[in-house]
Amino acid sequence: MAKQQRRDRKTARELFPDDLLVLPIHAADKREVVTQLLNALVIEGVLPLEREDEVRQSILDREEVASTGIGCGVAIPHTKFKLADRFGVAVGISSEGVDFNAHDEMPARAIFLWVCPPSETPKHLALMRGVAALAKEHDLADKVANCRDKRSLFKVLERIEID
Repeated sequence: MAKQQRRDRKTARELFPDDLLVLPIHAADKREVVTQLLNALVIEGVLPLEREDEVRQSILDREEVASTGIGCGVAIPHTKFKLADRFGVAVGISSEGVDFNAHDEMPARAIFLWVCPPSETPKHLALMRGVAALAKEHDLADKVANCRDKRSLFKVLERIEID
């Protein structure tokens, strides 16, 4: 069982490929952030172009139900999308921050956007737990916001535990 769990565990490099790290992100609102990060997923072939608008709307509809601003300067806009081919995560850094209606009213500077097929729900939940734990315990937003290049950002992201 332990071997199976290790085999199923994604490495940080697999989960956060360089081309899906967007820094800096220039966006005035969460719709623009979602659009820029989805664009990265389309360019990298994670999401088909013809599904981009539909996925954007799904994420924004999810935001209307409950904000994905988890506090501490972190937001996790996401959707489970039945037509997604595979799990994909894009990470954006905003030095100014973007309002995601977090309970602590802090603008999000570290934004993790992901799209996953329903079959990947365990991975979806594991990423959510990993990001939230690091955000609360290790000042994730501050560390991420201070990253000036993908290499330094990746060093921070490596600390996210995804089981």
